[in-house]
Amino acid sequence: MAKASANVNPAVLRWARESVGFDLVDAAKKISTSPEKLLAAESGTGKLTLRQAEKAADAYERPLAMFFMSEPPIEPTQEAHLRQLPDAPPPPWPPEMVLLTRRIHERQEAANELLELLDETPSWPEFSNRVAAAPESAIPSVAREMLGISLDEQLSWRDGVGYTALNQWTHGIEGVGVLVMQTGGIPLSLMRGFASMSDAVPAIVVNSQDDPRARAYTALHELGHLCLIARGEQPALVERWCEEFAGDVAAPPSALAAAFARTHGSPLARVDALAREFSLTPAAIAVRCRRNELLNQEETNTVLAEIQNRRRFDDEEGGGGNYYTTQIGRVGPSFIRLVFAALANQALTYPSASSLLGVKVNNFDKLREHLDRRERALT
Repeated sequence: MAKASANVNPAVLRWARESVGFDLVDAAKKISTSPEKLLAAESGTGKLTLRQAEKAADAYERPLAMFFMSEPPIEPTQEAHLRQLPDAPPPPWPPEMVLLTRRIHERQEAANELLELLDETPSWPEFSNRVAAAPESAIPSVAREMLGISLDEQLSWRDGVGYTALNQWTHGIEGVGVLVMQTGGIPLSLMRGFASMSDAVPAIVVNSQDDPRARAYTALHELGHLCLIARGEQPALVERWCEEFAGDVAAPPSALAAAFARTHGSPLARVDALAREFSLTPAAIAVRCRRNELLNQEETNTVLAEIQNRRRFDDEEGGGGNYYTTQIGRVGPSFIRLVFAALANQALTYPSASSLLGVKVNNFDKLREHLDRRERALT
C-alpha cells in the first residue's frame, strides 16, 4: 500500500527548517528521509509522506498545520531575541539554542496569559520598581531582602552538594515573579544560563549539567541582568557587574570577611570552609575572596589551580534522575503551580494543561505530589 503524501507548502517546510538552523543532512536524519528527498520536498519537486511531515513538525517544534499555510509566518530574527538574552552565544545559534529560546518565550507568554485568566497581578513589577529606585550600591541588599533569604538561613544550609542552595535561591527568585527553568540538552561550553526579559514575567534558564551550587550562582548572575534592564542601564563591563551582583547577594562582603576571619589553615582550606558555609563552589568563593582583598592574587591563582585539578563534579542526578524532579526543573516550579491553579479554577482544560507542561494527564497527581514535597522542604 502506498504511503500517504503530505501536500505541505514547500516554502513553509524550508522556512521551518531554516528558522531552527538545521542543515539538510541533520534535518533529513530526524525526519527519516534522505537530504535529496527533503530538498525535493522543499523545492516542490517531491513530497514527504504524512509520517515524515509529522516527524518534521516534531523536529522543528512546529504545529503540523503550519506546514499547510499559504506562506511562511513572520517572526523576530535571532538578533531580536539576542537583545533579550544577555548571555546567549552570538548568532547564528545552533538548533538546540534556537528551540530552547523559542520554548522559553512561549512559556513566558503562556504564564502571562494564565495570570490574566486568574486575574492575578504579576509580581515582577514590584521587584523591578524597587531595584530601579535603589542607589546602585544598595541593589544587592535590596534584591536579597526581596528574595526573602536571610543570612542566618543561608548559613544553616551547610550544603556541600548544592541542591538545597539551588532550590532555595530558585524559590526566592521565583517569589519575585521570575520563571526559573533548567535544561540539560545544551553543552556547558555553549551556555551556562541566560535571562529573557519581559515586562510581566521574565525568565531565567540555567544548565542542569552544571554543579548545583554553580547553577544557583548563575541564576543570581542572570537576575543581575534583569536588574540592569529594569534600571535601563548597561555598564561598560556588564558581565563583571553581574558577577559582582551575584557575589554580593550570595556572599555579602561584610559577612564573607567575618567568616574568613574565623577560618584557619592554608588558603585552600579556608576557601573550602567558606564554600561549605555559604553553599557556594570553592571557585566562586576564591574569586570573591580576591575581589574583597581577603586573598592576594598569587594565593588566589594557586587555590584556583588546586581546585581545577580536583575530580570534576559528578552530578548525583545522573542517569536520568527522578522523572518528576526533572520535569519540575525543566518547566519551572512557578509555571507548574500557575498551570495547576488555572486548572483548578477551570480556566484551563486538561489537554491544554498537558500541552503546556509536557506531562501526560495521568501523571498530574504525582507531579503535584513531588511539587508539594519540594515546597514543604523549602519552608
